[in-house]
Amino acid sequence: MSNHLQTLFTGRQLIELLEIDSTNNYSKELLSQNKPSEGTVIVAHKQTHGRGQPGNQWQAEAGKNISLSVIFYPTFLSADKQFFLNMAVSLGIKDFCESILNDEIKIKWPNDIFYLDKKIGGVLIENTVSGSNLQSSIIGIGLNINQTKFSNDLPNASSFAQIANIEFSIPELVNSLCNYLEKYYLQLRSLHFNFLDKAYTTSLFRYNHTSYFKKGNDLFKGEIMGVTKEGKLIIEANGKEFKFGLKEVEFVI
Repeated sequence: MSNHLQTLFTGRQLIELLEIDSTNNYSKELLSQNKPSEGTVIVAHKQTHGRGQPGNQWQAEAGKNISLSVIFYPTFLSADKQFFLNMAVSLGIKDFCESILNDEIKIKWPNDIFYLDKKIGGVLIENTVSGSNLQSSIIGIGLNINQTKFSNDLPNASSFAQIANIEFSIPELVNSLCNYLEKYYLQLRSLHFNFLDKAYTTSLFRYNHTSYFKKGNDLFKGEIMGVTKEGKLIIEANGKEFKFGLKEVEFVI
């Protein structure tokens, strides 16, 4: 790895794997055996069963993308506020992407990373709860970097290389990503909920824009107004506010 790491703890302990089923699964194994230091990062050159949101698989060409997991211990965070961790992680990735691509990046609720109408990354966060607080969190991150060809069932996929027309050094990008993740994680640790909420809301894909959505087979027009503290998406349609959980509403892109 290059020496551009400026963090207190994120990425200081780094495990690099040539091939693994999933970095999140590997992280779970680590947590079950011992307690790795906070900010431990597990990077894989190839994932055979990378996972996206429940029911989805994350597809990535070996050696050309960022596939990693970060282990945090947000024991300061009550379980009913766990979506703020999602906000912090998504904002860290957004800022990282903007610093590299010099262009605006949006967060498609809850945590897909979008450039224009194209998906360049996604996040899978798996938390364990002890009592009323979080105990540990595994932050799985997939970012399309140097891949330029995608399967036909990923019509909205893009990558850093396609956007910028250059090839990137993955190790350097991983270090930079760690810097941005830690910056926002420290905001979370300082309990700056209002700051995170406002930054996340204004960064949402199609925020305050009239757009089409699907609920089941029904197509409707509405505006994203924000999210609840539990992470439900608030959409105003026909003068009323509706709140949707994961998989309850679909963007029409």
